[in-house]
Amino acid sequence: MKEGRINIIDKVNGAVSEGALGHATPIEAAQSGAGKGKDGKPTKDPDAGWRVKNDSRGNKKSTYGFSVHTGVDEDGFIHRQSVTLGNVHDSQERDTLLLGDESALHADAAYSSQQTRDKLAKYGIDDQVQRKGYRGKPLSEEEQTRNKVIAVTRAGGERPFATYKRHYGLGRTRFMGLGKNATVYGLAAMAANIRKGAKFLTLYGIPEPSYAG
Repeated sequence: MKEGRINIIDKVNGAVSEGALGHATPIEAAQSGAGKGKDGKPTKDPDAGWRVKNDSRGNKKSTYGFSVHTGVDEDGFIHRQSVTLGNVHDSQERDTLLLGDESALHADAAYSSQQTRDKLAKYGIDDQVQRKGYRGKPLSEEEQTRNKVIAVTRAGGERPFATYKRHYGLGRTRFMGLGKNATVYGLAAMAANIRKGAKFLTLYGIPEPSYAG
């Protein structure tokens, strides 16, 4: 088993915004050491993988574990989520996170590629993916400004992980194996949506149903 996917919601009381926020975060495996148990078998989770990602200061950080990829709408509701090995690149889960009827995709530079741009153009989805520079071809001032503007909206895609860690104690995995951990983070996503739905209910009440005709 290489990945665990779950469709969380498509619509919540008509409150779902049209834009999608794509994000992925590494989750360290609780059993990530190189030691052995009493039976002599390695205690390291065999389903996990190494992920190398730059931190906020640009320093490379290695994590042995899994990646949780989420597709979030602009109101913060999670509509798609997948859990993969840590060494699965963010961009490989791009299509998993999209419902197909979004008006825009907001995501960091990990999703930036010509393939992504072509895909978004094909389906009429506004490209709000940050650009990345390359050696010998740094970002222009215009591209840097564009990235900063996108970052304001894109940051909303990181909130589910803050909820997972702060409220559900899921900064690290609790079980061995991809399947069990995918289930745990899927349940956490549902709980996060219920939590946000309750907040929306308090703020806005129950919307009036719309009838055709």
